[in-house]
Amino acid sequence: MLRALGGWDSYNVTEDADLGMRLALAGYTVGDLPSATHEEAPSRFRPWLGQRIRWLKGLVQTSLTHGRRPLFNARRLGGLEALSALALVPGTVVSALAYPACLAAAIWSFLVIEIPAAPVFLDNLSLGLAITLFGTGLGALILPALIGSVRRGWSDLAPCALGMPVYFLMVSLAAWLALVELVRAPERWNKTQHGLARTSRSSRLRHPGSAGGRTGTGKRTVSRPGSAGPGRRR
Repeated sequence: MLRALGGWDSYNVTEDADLGMRLALAGYTVGDLPSATHEEAPSRFRPWLGQRIRWLKGLVQTSLTHGRRPLFNARRLGGLEALSALALVPGTVVSALAYPACLAAAIWSFLVIEIPAAPVFLDNLSLGLAITLFGTGLGALILPALIGSVRRGWSDLAPCALGMPVYFLMVSLAAWLALVELVRAPERWNKTQHGLARTSRSSRLRHPGSAGGRTGTGKRTVSRPGSAGPGRRR
């Protein structure tokens, strides 16, 4: 199947995003497995930033590649699927680029200047919708991290979820640097260095004294040397 789709794109630094688009255009359905991921995440800012620059630059590359025939691809994907691809691939980068300006405008409008109250309901409708969308957006930033930490049993990390709006400012920085790198070094691969943390919370999810681990359902999983285990990524 991979050969039929043309193999990996060696010029795309997030080849999984490009391959996912090509699979969808070929009529396949792409999904994910509900399994635990034991991958080590970057614990320092510079490696984290380099990883995000690569991811966002790859999404731009994927958008440019598959955006050459937008109407043809939209017909192949279907209406809802095309909108989903638009929001997920180029939309991720565009939203990250615009996030600081939108956040600053929202803070200025809702927290700095006085909000006038109009006597007629319809006159307040646009302002009410804006405040609702702002609150919904904050919830979309904070709630996934909050729910994830609680489900993992790491409730001590729950307060950190309140810092997600600041976290996405750093994502925006990565998005702007990704555009710069796309022009100056489009093929540069910011390789994420792993194996730095010998102990972590994720490693303690594994079953002690065994080569494998246990998933969230209690089922044991075994990974062979040199092969990717459940939920593992490169």
